[in-house]
Amino acid sequence: RLELLLQIANKIQNGALSCEEKLTLAKNTLQADAAHLESGQPVQYESDVVVYLQECEGLIRQLQVDVQILRDENYYQLEELVAPASSHLCLACSSRIMRLQDELVTLRLECTNLYRKGHFSTLELVPSSMLSTMHLKGESLTKGLHTSSASWFRKPMTRTELVAISSSEDEGSLRFVYELLAWVEEMQVSMRLERAEWGTDLPSVETQLETQRHVHSSVEDLGSSVKEARMYEVRRHGLGDTVYTETLGKLETQYCKLMETSSFRLRHLQSLHGFVSRATAELIWLNEKEEEELAYDWSDNNPNIAAKKNYFLELTTELEEKQDIFRSLQDTAELLSLENHPAKQTVEAYSAAVQTQWQWIKQLCLCVEQHVKENAAYFQFFSDARESETYLRNLQDSIKRKYSCDHNTSLTRLEDLLQDSMDEKEQLIQSKSSVASLVGRSKTIVQLRPRNPEHLVKSTIPIKAVCDYRQIEITICRNDECVLEDNSQRTKWKVISPTGNEAMVPSVCFLIPPPNKEAIEMANRVEQLYQKVMALWHQLHMNTKSLISWNYLRKDIALVQSFTQGECQQAMKSLQAHYEDFLQDSRDSELFSVSDRLRLEEEVESSKEHIRQLLESMENEDKDETVARTYLSELKNIRLRLEECEQRLVSRIQSPSSARADGDTIQENTIRIAEQEVSPAEDLQRLQSDLRFVSERCYSFLDKAPAGSSTPHLRSELDLVVNKMDQMYGLSSIYLDKLKTVDVIIRNTQGAESLVKGYEVKLSQEEAVPADLAAIQSHRTALQQWLGEVKDKSSVFSMLEEEMAKAKAVGEQLYRLRQERSIDLERYQEKGSQLWDRWQRVCTQIETRHAELESIQEVLSDYRQCHSALIQWIEEITVQQELMKPGQAEDSRVLSEQLSQQTALAAEIEKNQAKLDQCQKFSQQYSAAVKDYELQLMTYRAFVESQQKSPMKRRRMLSSSDAITQEFMDLRTRYTALVTLTTQHVKYISDALRRLEEEEVRVLYRTELY
Repeated sequence: RLELLLQIANKIQNGALSCEEKLTLAKNTLQADAAHLESGQPVQYESDVVVYLQECEGLIRQLQVDVQILRDENYYQLEELVAPASSHLCLACSSRIMRLQDELVTLRLECTNLYRKGHFSTLELVPSSMLSTMHLKGESLTKGLHTSSASWFRKPMTRTELVAISSSEDEGSLRFVYELLAWVEEMQVSMRLERAEWGTDLPSVETQLETQRHVHSSVEDLGSSVKEARMYEVRRHGLGDTVYTETLGKLETQYCKLMETSSFRLRHLQSLHGFVSRATAELIWLNEKEEEELAYDWSDNNPNIAAKKNYFLELTTELEEKQDIFRSLQDTAELLSLENHPAKQTVEAYSAAVQTQWQWIKQLCLCVEQHVKENAAYFQFFSDARESETYLRNLQDSIKRKYSCDHNTSLTRLEDLLQDSMDEKEQLIQSKSSVASLVGRSKTIVQLRPRNPEHLVKSTIPIKAVCDYRQIEITICRNDECVLEDNSQRTKWKVISPTGNEAMVPSVCFLIPPPNKEAIEMANRVEQLYQKVMALWHQLHMNTKSLISWNYLRKDIALVQSFTQGECQQAMKSLQAHYEDFLQDSRDSELFSVSDRLRLEEEVESSKEHIRQLLESMENEDKDETVARTYLSELKNIRLRLEECEQRLVSRIQSPSSARADGDTIQENTIRIAEQEVSPAEDLQRLQSDLRFVSERCYSFLDKAPAGSSTPHLRSELDLVVNKMDQMYGLSSIYLDKLKTVDVIIRNTQGAESLVKGYEVKLSQEEAVPADLAAIQSHRTALQQWLGEVKDKSSVFSMLEEEMAKAKAVGEQLYRLRQERSIDLERYQEKGSQLWDRWQRVCTQIETRHAELESIQEVLSDYRQCHSALIQWIEEITVQQELMKPGQAEDSRVLSEQLSQQTALAAEIEKNQAKLDQCQKFSQQYSAAVKDYELQLMTYRAFVESQQKSPMKRRRMLSSSDAITQEFMDLRTRYTALVTLTTQHVKYISDALRRLEEEEVRVLYRTELY
């Protein structure tokens, strides 16, 4: 037996030397291929390296079996009896084999990395973290390879092979059991199934599952070999019986454990793979939808909203269908977590990723729904506006062509035109509601042009969040009002959140709210065009009506003038003849009595007298008609002159005022006032003088001849001209009042705007809160001074408000006379209203800032007092502690005194923890107040830039909140350092005191002993 064991020991020595040589050959060959790969050449010795490694693996397996035999036979005890110098030979062999095995594992990893790098580009898909973990932990090559990993599982040698290389059948059978046990232990060590990692993504899980399937198959295949070993147990005799039985029992125990572990890992890898594959598929789908929505162009370059709306409906349907899938996925994740799945972290990570992406897609759907609604309204508005503008222009041209008529136009044609004009009026009335709707809608249209990177924003503009967005650097909630700083990218914008944080955020998360300048201008243009068309229709309608009346009048005049004196005399002769015939015919009649004839005679004489009077009246009427026609002609002349004057005045009223700067507008308005006070006034005075002269003669004529045929016509014409003169005077007076009111408003607006801009600039120049109490107090004093100034200057806006009320009254009077809006009055009224709002903002800003700075100043003062006291105390104590040399005294009393001092100091430090917490509270209060204050500054600055159309010059200033926070962190660091130093001193002194007391006890003991 001893001789057999010595042979095995020598065999181990020779096998180890051979294994070292082959490992050296493999390492050199691997380095040669690495050099080839670095120089760009293909690898040449891959097959040689694999052969070397396989041979080394076989040698190490055999060495492990032999060492196990020596260990089980207690070989080192026999060696002590025979040769004491070799007592540790077995242990030395074991450590040597372990070193060889480690070298083999290292070379396997190097081999895998090198040849995969040279042949398989898909290696890049494997996470680097996985490779590094594999390298650090020294896992077997099977974790690195994919489907080829099964080739690295060695098969244990068969009993027949081992008996063939052994000296006897008993030795071969024993070696067979050791071979099986070594294989099981090797699998347990190399695969580390109980402590093996679990994949973090689908490729790694698939790789692990495939590897585990091969492992489990190999473990199951080993079962037949274990049964074979059990069959040979009864045939063992002599020395090996007990060893064989014990080793076989150990083999069966380890095999059952390995089988259970392998089944456990395979089962959980299968459930993990099922979950991860489903989750990965859904994540891919969600990511595709996310990329599609983030990349969609919502600018004015993409009017195809109908297609997007249909797609959104399909997406909504898909999401509803996916709801059950995601719910099932979450249920599976919860079930695996409740079952305490070994890869619980991976399951929870995938579950959280799916849930997060699902919620993000839901938020994107909110964005898409809102954008579809707003963009549809945008393009529909501009389509309707262009359609209305085209319709009104065509209608304007049609009215000009269709209703052109003059004195030569027939009465029938004029009556047809009048009827058609009423139809046109109905269309215009219907168009009025459409135009009013356009004006109202224009104020709700969002801005799409800034979504195009070609239209870079020159200054910050306000934007509105339509969904929740959370990242590490920024958090935005739905309906938050943010600031757009940079739109150079279409899909991502640089924005500033309400809390002042700045980050790149997907542009789909935001709307650029109204007002849309282009939409408002378009609506105003359509409205002005409608007013022009309405004025044109009214003018041509009145022209047509006047021509119809003129034709009827001419017809009546011709009919009246057709009666002659001869016709009247002929009627009297006919009456006389008829009367004589009646006397002759009724002489013998019984039907007429004498009284009847006498009564009829009286009627005839009365009729004759009436005819004679009529003839005389006709002679007088001829004279009166001549006079009346003269007066009518003069009145018509005056009326025509009045109408010309009215047209000139109306054209001035309708002509739009200049849209240039207020200075140019004032100059233009001054010229208009001067012209209105001179030229139209003189024309009206001359017309009034002429009308007074004619009207006096007309009234005298009408009193003398009230029953003339021309009297009603003359009277109506006179009333018409007099009323028109009064209207002209009223219109001219109101227009002059309007010009003067506009002039006053412009001048007051200039002063008010200059005042507002001055304070806005002052307020916009403040960018950060200083961390100095004196500076804060100085700024508060300035704000208090501004507050007094704005109260004193509020009279400017009171005057402006009064003028606005006058302007409104003048505009209403003008509308009652002409049914036309005064655009310039409305524009300046709106501007005045905006200035009033801006002035109110200025007052509010000054009051709010003054109050908030007072609160900030109080918190900063409390912080400074607390910080100064703490920092002074820390500096003093730190100097004392640094000068102290703890634990170096040789006297226990001195050490006890030092310990009591340090203990008291530690108690004092602990008491000051409350002051430190109070200081932290003040620091946090100050930081929060300053951030809110500076956010208010930033928001107001963005508002001022949008109003003044010019970006303010900005100075990069660090927020004092960061400085105070850093200052407190430094204080806490120094406090912590002091605590650490004091704790160390207490420890050093305590240790020194304990050692000194122990030494004193030992000395006292020795003294008493001797």
